[in-house]
Amino acid sequence: MKDNLQDILIILKDIFGVRQQFKVLIAAFILLLFNSGLRFIFGLMLIPMDEELSWGRSVLSFGVTAFMVVGALALPFYGKLFDRYGHRTILIISVIVAVGSLILISGASKPWEFILLYGLLFAVGHAGFSTATISVMTTRWFPTKTGMANSVAISGNGVGQLLMVGLAASLIAEYGWRLSYQFLAIGTFLVLIPLIFLFVRTGQDLSEVDKENDLDSGSVRSGKSFANTVLSGQFIYLFSMYAICGFQDFFVATHVTPFAIDNKMDPQLAGNMLALMGVAALGGVVLSGYLSDRFTPRLPAIFCFGLRVVLFVPLAFISNPWLIFILFLLYGFTFLITAPLTVVFARRIFGLSHFGTLVGTLHMIHHITGGLGAFAGGIVFDTAGTYESVIIVMIGLSAAGLITVFLLKDNRAF
Repeated sequence: MKDNLQDILIILKDIFGVRQQFKVLIAAFILLLFNSGLRFIFGLMLIPMDEELSWGRSVLSFGVTAFMVVGALALPFYGKLFDRYGHRTILIISVIVAVGSLILISGASKPWEFILLYGLLFAVGHAGFSTATISVMTTRWFPTKTGMANSVAISGNGVGQLLMVGLAASLIAEYGWRLSYQFLAIGTFLVLIPLIFLFVRTGQDLSEVDKENDLDSGSVRSGKSFANTVLSGQFIYLFSMYAICGFQDFFVATHVTPFAIDNKMDPQLAGNMLALMGVAALGGVVLSGYLSDRFTPRLPAIFCFGLRVVLFVPLAFISNPWLIFILFLLYGFTFLITAPLTVVFARRIFGLSHFGTLVGTLHMIHHITGGLGAFAGGIVFDTAGTYESVIIVMIGLSAAGLITVFLLKDNRAF
């Protein structure tokens, strides 16, 4: 039996006989595909859940806020767990927790059950294979092409948004939100667990070239404590940029489908719009990786916030479903632009000293303010019956984000 198992493992090794770093990149892409898809489908679940349960959008949005905050707070702990137990073990546990919580959510009947299961349990599991943790793993394997490698991995977010949101829309129309959660959870388990076993290596996941770069005197800055780093002006600018980005992205991700339906867009088309925003995001994230590696990470960030200013101005005043469709499709192009830039900005400005902690902190603030953005949308809608005032605020936030990017420095030595 043992010999047969070894033979099977040898055959599988031959089948997947590619360099380990590319196996990790494939795994990172697929993990983020499912991670993103499971997060974005809530935008489709919001209206059917509200109609069946009658809790109000603010209650459901608070569940998203709890999810974002708890997930953000869990990120620093995952960094330590990965170092101690290896990526494979922690990723498997994270996926199991996330899948199990979704199955339990499908049976929720009270607000506290949903908030506990989605806002706490699902948040903890989901954070374990999120962009923050996966991007650090990818960076360690591709230290010389950080921007592009992370763009490829993070493009899984856009594909996940396309495929899983489209699939979820069909499942909800046919089976309702409860069974849809169950189907998606089981599918996630069946794909990700074998993937992690086959493609993710247990251990520190450091390639030889990364070890050499870590020892390179030009790659590591010492003598500056983490506290001094986070209190520096450059970190505050970077912190502010990701806070704004998170608030905007998760307001849109949570409320774009209800906003479109409220403005007389066909529900199926509204769901497809959210999925197609994921396709647009693919172009944005690949362009972001290329520009950041070839020129400077500031260039794609400037484009991101500049375009958002242009898009939010008409969105505050129009109600035509097709114009809304076009404008949000263009917004989708900016969805993932800043995602691969986190590790690039952190490395170019601060070097490799405190690298993992800095990246985790930036993702944490992105998630926390993202939760606030989702909650703000629900509160404003339940109070005013419209999202107009939030969208007007988005115009000012986009302009502020643009200013913070211009204030950032770019040390090209990294």
